[in-house]
Amino acid sequence: MRNTRSALLNCSLHFSLLAALVLPPLVAQADPLPCQAPGRLVSISGKIMTNSMAGGESLGVLQGTVDGSNKLKCGIHGTPRFNPDGTFAGFTHSLVCDDTVTAENMVDTVHSQVISLSRFDGVPSFRSCGIPGMDLTYGAFREISEPQSGRGIFSPTGGGQLSIDGVVNCAGAVDMKFTGQVCVVR
Repeated sequence: MRNTRSALLNCSLHFSLLAALVLPPLVAQADPLPCQAPGRLVSISGKIMTNSMAGGESLGVLQGTVDGSNKLKCGIHGTPRFNPDGTFAGFTHSLVCDDTVTAENMVDTVHSQVISLSRFDGVPSFRSCGIPGMDLTYGAFREISEPQSGRGIFSPTGGGQLSIDGVVNCAGAVDMKFTGQVCVVR
């Protein structure tokens, strides 16, 4: 069982990181996506801790501060995205947070949620872990993430932009720090 898990981890990590190595450098969008009414752009920062999973996916947690005071803890699931020609395009990150917000109908409650599209900013700096028979890599990367939609405190139309600095190790753990702006409804 242990060898099977290692093989899956190796394949998923190698696949997503190899795809990143063959990409041309990407240039970050200069301005965040604008907020749509009734949203307003606020600061966001924090850290993300995930593990690589089979198929190039990731699963983990996000801890962040929104608008300087609203602290959130969220689950985060990353899935790889591909261009029509099959080349790696980045990740779709789905977050669901531990807060409870009154829904628009003023009766129900909802947990805040964000769907964000992320892409590498430049070429990642990955190296082989040097483990015979395994294609594991480690190194640093930068991502740009653009919220596309939200619920709870986050604008349903998305908006904003995050800059993410991360590292991945030979065990498949991915640690990231992020800063930027996001659109909220209150």
